[in-house]
Amino acid sequence: MELSWSRMLIYTVFASTLFVVIKRSTRWWLRYTLPPSSSLKTHSGIPVHPWVFYAEASKVQGALISLPRSLLGPPVIVVNTSAAASELLDKRSVFACRPNIPMAQLMGRQNNVGFTFYGNRLREMRRVLHSLLSPSAVANDWNHLIDSHSLELIDRLSKSPETFNQGIEVSLQEMIVCLTYGKKPDEEYIKIAKRVMHDTWTALQHNRWTVNAIPLLRYIPSWLPGAGFKRLASDAKERFERMTREPFFAVKNEMLSGTIDPCFVRLALEDAQHSNSQAYEEAVMYSAGSLFSAGADTISSFLLTFLLLMTRSQDIQRRAYEEIITTIGEQRLPCLSDQSSMPFLDAIIQETHRFHPPVPLATHSTYAEDQYEGYRIPKKSWVLANIWAMTHETTRYDQPEAFDPDRFIQQPAASDPRMQTFGFGRRQCPGLHLANAVIFLNVARILRSFAILPPLENGEPVLPPLNFMNAFIS
Repeated sequence: MELSWSRMLIYTVFASTLFVVIKRSTRWWLRYTLPPSSSLKTHSGIPVHPWVFYAEASKVQGALISLPRSLLGPPVIVVNTSAAASELLDKRSVFACRPNIPMAQLMGRQNNVGFTFYGNRLREMRRVLHSLLSPSAVANDWNHLIDSHSLELIDRLSKSPETFNQGIEVSLQEMIVCLTYGKKPDEEYIKIAKRVMHDTWTALQHNRWTVNAIPLLRYIPSWLPGAGFKRLASDAKERFERMTREPFFAVKNEMLSGTIDPCFVRLALEDAQHSNSQAYEEAVMYSAGSLFSAGADTISSFLLTFLLLMTRSQDIQRRAYEEIITTIGEQRLPCLSDQSSMPFLDAIIQETHRFHPPVPLATHSTYAEDQYEGYRIPKKSWVLANIWAMTHETTRYDQPEAFDPDRFIQQPAASDPRMQTFGFGRRQCPGLHLANAVIFLNVARILRSFAILPPLENGEPVLPPLNFMNAFIS
């Protein structure tokens, strides 16, 4: 049967249009390709410290590298230089999203500030955090709390120096929970909070869960064989919601009776501008629930790194102690108001941030297609900011492998590593002013109160190795 002229015309127009679309798409695809793939692997195929391997790869392949991807997984692109991070992560909102991790979503983590997708909900949560963790809030609302918990840490370290790591961990946990909910946590809360953090780390092990590669699996019934991941995620979500909701509603109830001390949740709920908004109340609840995981572990990690570096830096310790005594005398401990008068101490803090950032790799995602220097960055790509590589750039820091606080004294204009270690752009840590205050006060008081010495073997000091965990917080 012969085709009519009208039908032939329709087919011709359709074929021509399809040809043009394919030709233009192919031309765009060929023009913008993914960044070069990294081939650096250990014998097991997994880098021991991936941030180091990615940094080495970037020396050959450029600022951006791609990682091998699974068949159904998203592209993974690593940003290794501060210049690229500034352009992409600081200036372009398209990079302000977080990866879609189905296992984490099944665990309810989209309600945590660190996992919330970019949009109005995230903006509301960050407004709450910025308002109550601003420099003025830290100085006026939280100064006494930071001071008292710092004194408790010094007391713990003086009584049990052999368990310094546990003393630091407990002190930081208590401080964050007191700030958030107005009272110290009980053992049950800490137990649940630690389990929630473990659940989160488990969910982030992307290749461990088939559902992360095949998101449709999230919809299968949990009773089916092979759906154990859904039952595990359901239990994890229940723990997360319990950790978040129970202390929040406890504060609300105590506000009615007038028995709660000033705290993050109370001050946020007393904001008359939003007092009748259910959406605002949820933003407060989940913002508060995010503080423990965001604050306690990262600051603890920093202080442990600081102590490790001090055992290997006796002359630096001596100079810091002399600066403290010269500035405030021998009759008192340092206070937050002393910070601007102790430049060498600030240099030590900057150099600790630079030498080993608490979070060596920060995760972003793109909500739209983009490109950088001729390379294609697809929509929904995982984008890893290699903060460790940025703080070890030889173009920014001479001999970056050396721990040398003097680099920030001799070159005051040297790039402050905290511009990277606290994150980028619309995902920068909203608690950075609180973290800076807590870090300064504890570092200053530890240096004022103790000599930090290496361990002894057969009566001789032995410098501890610079070993760091291969984890999200290292």
